[in-house]
Amino acid sequence: MTNQAYISILTESQLNDYCQQILANSAITWIAIDTEFVRVDTYFPELSLVQIQDCLGQAAIIDPIAIQNSSESSQPLDALVNLLADSSLIKVFHSARQDIEVLYQLQHKMPASIFDTQIASIFRKHGDIAGFARVIENELNTKLDKSQTRTNWHHRPLTDKQIEYALDDVRYLAPLYEKYLTALSSDELKAAREDSDALLNESLYKPCPQTAGEKVKGTKGLKAKGLAIVNTLAQWREEYAIEHNRPKKWVMSDEVIVHIAKRPPQTVQALYKVPSIKASSVKGYGEQWIELIDAVFAAGAESFPTPAPKDARENQQEEILLHFFNAYIHQVAYEYKMVASHLINKTQLLKMIRNPEQPMFNGWRQQLIGHNLKALLTGQAELIIQEQQVVLIPK
Repeated sequence: MTNQAYISILTESQLNDYCQQILANSAITWIAIDTEFVRVDTYFPELSLVQIQDCLGQAAIIDPIAIQNSSESSQPLDALVNLLADSSLIKVFHSARQDIEVLYQLQHKMPASIFDTQIASIFRKHGDIAGFARVIENELNTKLDKSQTRTNWHHRPLTDKQIEYALDDVRYLAPLYEKYLTALSSDELKAAREDSDALLNESLYKPCPQTAGEKVKGTKGLKAKGLAIVNTLAQWREEYAIEHNRPKKWVMSDEVIVHIAKRPPQTVQALYKVPSIKASSVKGYGEQWIELIDAVFAAGAESFPTPAPKDARENQQEEILLHFFNAYIHQVAYEYKMVASHLINKTQLLKMIRNPEQPMFNGWRQQLIGHNLKALLTGQAELIIQEQQVVLIPK
């Protein structure tokens, strides 16, 4: 595929004209879109570049930095935000979540009507986290130049190599989407759209300090008091990171929060003995942390969160069924080049065994294994060994 001309958009006026032309052209039903951003020393990703190619083949590079620097408007990227939010125009991404996150930060307005080719690639047996370059090489027989992957996209002026690299992400995304529209079945496309729609849940991108403790890793097994400390410190960390626009783990890691929750220090000096803690952080925030811990104790047990109830362990018969179903699950995972637990984990599978009528999945998981697992559970299908593989056949 040879390089083609592109529109360079450097001012708010140019952006307004470009977006209006897309929305006014009824022949443009979808656009391929990608972003470049920087997120090294900030809490929020900072948008550096937006690349678009419409379904008629016209490519454009939008420079938000140049637009914001040259505009006197309070919302110079308003036309782009409105374009993304237009539900009549499909926006095609590959691995959309990070792109949506940075675009949502522009005006805290969600895009609409997206399609994620990374999700669709699952059905083409590329795995569930397939990188764009690998998918393009396999699907379009084209090897992309990835030399600019770690470039500083905030630096201006952009080099010709940076621009070509950025454009490639939509020049090849567009034909990839077109191929998938014909290569995937209607059920597969429907499933990919369902999972793409799920990425438009605003809570995925809107910070919520009050629930930050739920995302802290390593809390399994903590009692109510420990969970209360985790929640309190995680909320403080989130609020501090947002206010100062700094990565939250720079101030306090999940590991440190859990260590403190397990053995709460009573003094600032005791904080220095916490494994993996930064002395500079203790010096800067130690007194606040001790005050927060003291407040948790002062509030009393009635204010502590209730640990999630543990599911009953599987009995011997359920263990046999788990092994039976795992043979099929691992076969599917092998065929589709993914980790079996990404399809369904043990807890989910046990719930399905206990409640076969309760819906467990939608989207690609339902398409790959959901229907078949239910058919096995209800006796409507069986497993056989065929050519050294586990094969499901309907009865």
